Amino acid sequence: MKILGIDTSTPIGSVALIDNDIIVAEHTLNIVQAHSSRLMPAIDTVLKWGEITPHDLDGCAVGIGPGSFTGVRIGVATVKSLCYAVDKPIVGVSTLEAVAYNLRWTTGLLCPILDARRSEIYGAIFHGGTEWCRITDDLCLPIDEFLDKLDKHTFPDSTIVFVGDGLTAYGNTIQERFDKTARQCLYKRADSIFNVPRGASIATLGANRLKQGDTDSYWTLVPNYVRIGLY
Repeated sequence: MKILGIDTSTPIGSVALIDNDIIVAEHTLNIVQAHSSRLMPAIDTVLKWGEITPHDLDGCAVGIGPGSFTGVRIGVATVKSLCYAVDKPIVGVSTLEAVAYNLRWTTGLLCPILDARRSEIYGAIFHGGTEWCRITDDLCLPIDEFLDKLDKHTFPDSTIVFVGDGLTAYGNTIQERFDKTARQCLYKRADSIFNVPRGASIATLGANRLKQGDTDSYWTLVPNYVRIGLY
C-alpha cells in the first residue's frame, strides 16, 4: 500500500511516501518560505524519489491541524485537489496525534503541545506503549489549564513525556509546575528531533485507517482549527 503523507500545520513542511509501512522517501524542511510555494515541488520530488506517479498511490493522508491556519488550509486544499484529480482516497490526520506517534512506543502518557500563540497551546494527551490510545480531544487552551487536565490522568510513578514545538515557549513553565507541586511523576522532555509532525507519521496513521476501509470525503474534509468560530 503506497501512501503519501503531508503536513504543513507548522513552519516545518513534511512530505513522505511509505509502501507497506516502509519509508520510501521523506522531504522535510524548516525554512523561511511559504508552504504555498514549496509544497507542490516537495510532493513532486518525493514521488520522483519513489519512482511513481500520483496514479500509483493507494491514497493520501494529510495533517488537518491544529496548527497554523494558513498552513493547514494549504495542506488540506492541496491534498484534496490531488486526490480528486487522480481519484484516490483521502484521510485527515490530527497533527497532534502525528507528533505523539513519533514516540508511539514510549510507555506512559504522551503530551504533544504546539504553540498556538495568544498565550495558548494546542495540546492533547495520549497513552503510549502497548496501550496506545487517545485520552483527550485536541485542545486549545493556556498551558496551566492543560496541566490541570493532565493532573486528572496521572498517578504516582506515572511517566509523562512532553513533545512538540510548544516546549520552546512553555518548557520552563511546565518544569516549574512539576517542581512546585513536588509530583512523584517522572517528567521528561522529548529530544527536539521528535517535535516535528513528520510526513511519515501522517502517512502511517493514514494507512492504518485506509486498511480498515476508513476514509474521508473530498467534499467534507476540513481543517481542524480547534478554536471555535475561526474558519
